[in-house]
Amino acid sequence: MANRYSHSISRIEPRRNEVAGTVLIGGQPTSLASGMGKLWVGVAASDTSHRGGTLVLVATGGFGSVDPAFFNLTGPPQFGGLAYDTLVTFQHTDGEDGLRLVPDLALAVPTPSDGGATYAFRIHPRIRYSDGRIVKASDFRRAIERLFRLGSPGSSYFAGIIGAAACTRQSQRCDLSRGIATDDATGTVVFHLARPDPNFLFKLTEQDFASPIPPGTPDHEPSSGAPPGTGPYKIASADRTEVRFVRNPYFREWSHAAQPDGNPDNIVWRFVASQRDAATKVEQGRGDWIYGLIPSAQYRRLRLEDPARLHSNTLFEVDFVHLNTHRAPFDDIRVRRALNYAIDRARGARLYGGRSFATPTCQPLAPGLPGYSRYCPFTLHPRPNGAWTAPNLARAKQLVSASGTRAERVDLWGQANDAYIPRSVPVYVAHVLRSLGYRTHLHLAPIASITQAMRRRHQLSADGDWLADYPDPSSYIPQFFACGGGNGNGYYCDPQLDRKMREASLLDPHDPAKATAVWTAIDHQLTDDAAWVPTVNVRDVELVSRHLHNYQYNPIWGFLADQAWLQ
Repeated sequence: MANRYSHSISRIEPRRNEVAGTVLIGGQPTSLASGMGKLWVGVAASDTSHRGGTLVLVATGGFGSVDPAFFNLTGPPQFGGLAYDTLVTFQHTDGEDGLRLVPDLALAVPTPSDGGATYAFRIHPRIRYSDGRIVKASDFRRAIERLFRLGSPGSSYFAGIIGAAACTRQSQRCDLSRGIATDDATGTVVFHLARPDPNFLFKLTEQDFASPIPPGTPDHEPSSGAPPGTGPYKIASADRTEVRFVRNPYFREWSHAAQPDGNPDNIVWRFVASQRDAATKVEQGRGDWIYGLIPSAQYRRLRLEDPARLHSNTLFEVDFVHLNTHRAPFDDIRVRRALNYAIDRARGARLYGGRSFATPTCQPLAPGLPGYSRYCPFTLHPRPNGAWTAPNLARAKQLVSASGTRAERVDLWGQANDAYIPRSVPVYVAHVLRSLGYRTHLHLAPIASITQAMRRRHQLSADGDWLADYPDPSSYIPQFFACGGGNGNGYYCDPQLDRKMREASLLDPHDPAKATAVWTAIDHQLTDDAAWVPTVNVRDVELVSRHLHNYQYNPIWGFLADQAWLQ
């Protein structure tokens, strides 16, 4: 058997259907032929012409952290995934194949046992961190325990592991040895869950939260440098102006599907003051790819003058106004519904740049996900097809009047430097609140200055945007709407809805049609309850430089920066 990407051939034992031996051949095999008692292997010509150079990614707003325990706003292959790996991941390629779950640091994607409550892995032997140390099975438990000790948003993905409840209550004494059994000698990692979770494998792919960490990694963000990783790159430096990735000298490709070797020698994330500055740098060749929205004037000109440099991609994304349903006046469903009625979603889409960038929506589920059925009760002249048509300001004012909350103070928060939500969006939402009679104060702050503690005290924020991390509603709906959801900030809690979400997740493997119906009901219930103010579904329109080639876009992770080459 020829192994194209590992530059080897393997001998298969037919009786056991197992690999009996593997030989490295020093090139990419293209054909096999036998004769005269010998095996002849055709090898592709070595081509390293696509390797080398420095790829410059341009963004605004800075980064959250170079520590894999924290969310960095960008897809793993663009940022943390350059340096870190998880047990399983989505195939590192574009198109529909990018939706396929594949083993990464694990040798295989396991079949769960105990009715879906136990997941057992064996890890690849002899994989090294960027500091030369060997990855061990115990490093995976250490990483997840550290999430709880740090109060990482990633800890909520692993709340179902036996022992996690105690870690939530007493984070500094977190011990998951009952829930994550590891054996360094055999390279096994076994997860024991308190109840079956058919989406657990997906949760292991979330950002880089489940990336292993070596002994000695501190239980705080490192003051300098980043924790060692296993990917093709390592983080050499990070400050407010840029993050620089260089080749990991210990990386050897073990799975082309999960973590192929990168083409650029260096990848630099460079931060500038505005999206206009970012787009201009890429347009002028001082950058290679822009993270975030392209200003509409530049987009329209480029679409006419140089359309080959623009790439438009479908996303499982919804943008929204995040409401704290426990704080007045939004603890009153009439007020939440009033804001949903009053928002002009077509105007919101225009603020993003028009229909090429965004389309109106009224519901939390994004199109294309199981359970999505277009639904919009908060519109003028509702239609049978569930489409939003226009705002209904008169109905909105009636609801505010009935609530008795007119003239109350509202503090609205937004980000001053969000790459994907235009600054004009929170300004517009403030205008709508004032039109409803509220004394509205708008606070625009840099993203890095808004802490989780601050968010928990907010009445509402106009900076909600979420891209599904895997193609299922469970990738984000429980994160925002479950009582302990890691991204919900404690804004919404309905124990009955939690039970429905668990039901939908458990149904998914053996009765997907019924699971889809339950997710539809959950989505419509959240819409009726006005738990959010969904505004638009977003398309990802990207600009690249003239000398960037081999552009690939994964439907989950986005632009595959490490697979681009420069000429």
